[in-house]
Amino acid sequence: MADLRTKMEALLRVGRHLPQNPELTFLLGFLAGNLRRVHFVRTVEGAPIAISLSASRRTLWPGSIFEATLHHVPVPMPGALVSALAETAEPICVHVTLDDPVDGAWIEPLLVDSYADVQGEDPHATLQSRMVGLRNQIDQQLDIYRECRRLLTEGAGEDESRLQFFLGLAQTEIEGLGRQLSGLNGELERRGKGDGTA
Repeated sequence: MADLRTKMEALLRVGRHLPQNPELTFLLGFLAGNLRRVHFVRTVEGAPIAISLSASRRTLWPGSIFEATLHHVPVPMPGALVSALAETAEPICVHVTLDDPVDGAWIEPLLVDSYADVQGEDPHATLQSRMVGLRNQIDQQLDIYRECRRLLTEGAGEDESRLQFFLGLAQTEIEGLGRQLSGLNGELERRGKGDGTA
């Protein structure tokens, strides 16, 4: 399975071939902020969350550059998809069509066949497991933040604006996740007191 740094590099490579569109950049930023959920697949068949990106020079935008389904319901706009994905913890299957042979060959080893290969990543069912999940997400966002800072320090060239966007998104996510974690801590304390007085 690809590590977070490799997945980030894959998103940057795909982004270079996509149109400079705010909604697509927003989607890539969200995916960069949720790398543990992202899986590059050869086919999206059977995936509850499926995204297809066609980074091909032969594709005329707004043709079929972006297609997505959420529980088999088509979602026509990247922004609407991000809003929906923020409410779930399910794996995100991403299928990419590239006509650049170098980037295509680079991404090929990251691919798994389908959703069947990534099943088992269930949403956190209990309060404590949700807290563990939030802590893991915060750790992931910190990794992304540090990696973006490192790439910017080394000189990101044409990717600088995207990396700055990802950096800001990671900061926002860390703050939001911290608030969620505080809320869950409070809820756990209240439940503990309730159990003690029962």
